[in-house]
Amino acid sequence: METSENDADKTEGLAATEPVNYLQLGGSLLIVLLIGTNLLTWAYYRNEARTAASATVSPMAAPPTAPRPSQRPEAMLAVNEAPQKTDYAITNAHDHLYMLKHLDKYMKAAKEFGIERTVFVASSEFTFLGTKGDMTKLNDWSTREILKAAKKYPGKIIPFATLHPDDPDKVALLKEYVAEGVMGLKLYTGHSNFHDRSLDVPEMDPVYAYCAETGLPLLWHVNMAKYTKELFQVLDKYPNLTVIIPHLGVGFWRPDGQVMGEVEHMLATYPNTYVDTSFGTREILVGGLEKVTAYTDIFKDFYEKHQDRIVWGTDMVVTGNKEKTEAWVKSVIRACRDLHEKDVYTFWMAAEGSGYAYGRGDNTYGTLRGLNLPDDILKKIYETNMDKVLASVDKK
Repeated sequence: METSENDADKTEGLAATEPVNYLQLGGSLLIVLLIGTNLLTWAYYRNEARTAASATVSPMAAPPTAPRPSQRPEAMLAVNEAPQKTDYAITNAHDHLYMLKHLDKYMKAAKEFGIERTVFVASSEFTFLGTKGDMTKLNDWSTREILKAAKKYPGKIIPFATLHPDDPDKVALLKEYVAEGVMGLKLYTGHSNFHDRSLDVPEMDPVYAYCAETGLPLLWHVNMAKYTKELFQVLDKYPNLTVIIPHLGVGFWRPDGQVMGEVEHMLATYPNTYVDTSFGTREILVGGLEKVTAYTDIFKDFYEKHQDRIVWGTDMVVTGNKEKTEAWVKSVIRACRDLHEKDVYTFWMAAEGSGYAYGRGDNTYGTLRGLNLPDDILKKIYETNMDKVLASVDKK
């Protein structure tokens, strides 16, 4: 039914004379005020981060051959100098491999950048497919795929198995893996997306006990912002358990915050614990590099204090993704080395326009501040610390 002009006039009149709901109006104003406050807070802290970064990174003129941010890693590799340090037999203590057919590009890049051995950890479907993946699937398949890689490159690949807490006969399965050549175990149960029970649940005790008794190292993703108490309960019960906590316990996001304090306490209290230097892939990697740029002195102090308990890793996740070419892999390895070896370096993913820049930033050439660690510390994080972690299984 059509509405006549008179009907329209009546509707307008009703709307104009309807009493004002002051409670509803007040609520709307409060929401607008909260949104505005949040935007102002975000702008303030974003400016603080930029100020901190600019305070630690001196403005640098772009080199005349520097590629524009839209160019691919092949171009960036062409103008970047090689890593400053060359006399290391590096062990990459943390990465993932999807399929054996994806491995060769990584091995070529690793050889060029001085990586002698790589720990590849088995992963569930969730790691490779994200939220579409099932955390209980592919664990066994992935472990056996990593074992195939180790057989193809003997002495170059260090295979770490993985288990899900719901797997039946977990210890029997782990023993089978070890008999086939597995040299460590990766657990994801302290990852926020995987954490569906306490880390110290009874069903995991046999696994922890087996690892502690045999010296099998455990690379254990634990978000120490959430699950530190549970982790410490396990470490108290199994003091001989050798554990590597990746990503600095996810403390790198707030290097001056509580989590890094918990990491320091762990390293001071439990002598068989270590941390790895990996951040993650793409945006997470860039975010970590930006944090080091902004808090260089804090990270340098941490490395100096805990130089005997840090191992180096990349965690780029080697897959068949079209983006992850050999040049892409090289660029990630280079950035992870440059972070530790140089005062200042560039990384294309951090450059304005890359799509991965922190906050889609304004760092035109991806200029970052590194730690420029001395040779004795580099040798430990690249080589000898991981030798200690693997000492028990190497003997066997």
